[in-house]
Amino acid sequence: MKDRIASLFMDKSEIPLFYIESGSRLWGIASPDSDFDVRGFHLPAKTNYFDFKKQRDVWEVMDGELDFVSYDLDKMFGLLQKSNPTVFEWVRADLMYWNELPDWDTFRSEVSENINFKALYYHYHSLAKSHFYKLESDQKFTYKVAFYCMRGLLSAELASRQVVPELLIDDLFKQFNTESEVIKLAKASLERKRQQTEKEEIKEEDKQKIIQGIKAYLYRFESITPGGSSTQAKLDRVLTNYSVQIKSMFYA
Repeated sequence: MKDRIASLFMDKSEIPLFYIESGSRLWGIASPDSDFDVRGFHLPAKTNYFDFKKQRDVWEVMDGELDFVSYDLDKMFGLLQKSNPTVFEWVRADLMYWNELPDWDTFRSEVSENINFKALYYHYHSLAKSHFYKLESDQKFTYKVAFYCMRGLLSAELASRQVVPELLIDDLFKQFNTESEVIKLAKASLERKRQQTEKEEIKEEDKQKIIQGIKAYLYRFESITPGGSSTQAKLDRVLTNYSVQIKSMFYA
């Protein structure tokens, strides 16, 4: 995969910095036909960075089974500054294809220590609700959508307790002391997802069981008021200092 990423940059002046596997392969839930979801960020060409004209801050490539998305450094760090859970997962990923960054483990640790759990909670809760709507309206009743909904719910509950949800699904399950109905449904849906294609519909007899289990779990969240974070200033400093370090290193 590293050679494939390098080939994408062969005729470009941007500098590749960091790329990982995201999505189902990172979470340990890949289906036989899962794509390779490569995510990360790059440094704009020096001339573009200093140009007064605004440049495009995201680059996307779809090539067969490769789904590649790269943000420029400023966009990536701007999202991290808001504790965006999607890019926070990228930073924490261990399926790494490319890393040209100094002191990465220290940076990753400092970001994790200063993340805003309130932002994590609302992201995962919103994600779960949007997937639940697809299930309830029968728009897209697949094991993939059902599982993504339940993963979002479990991650939201952990974030409400100010616990960082594990990325690998088996480790996420272990963060709970008891096996709730949603965890049982998630495990069953996961097993089906691993065996089937991404778009295969759920059997009719299983649909209502999944709907009722998720709806009951969602009801529990109505009384949750997640705590925020008092470490925003620290997170800002971490990101600013690391951004300066990277730009000084590559633009010198």
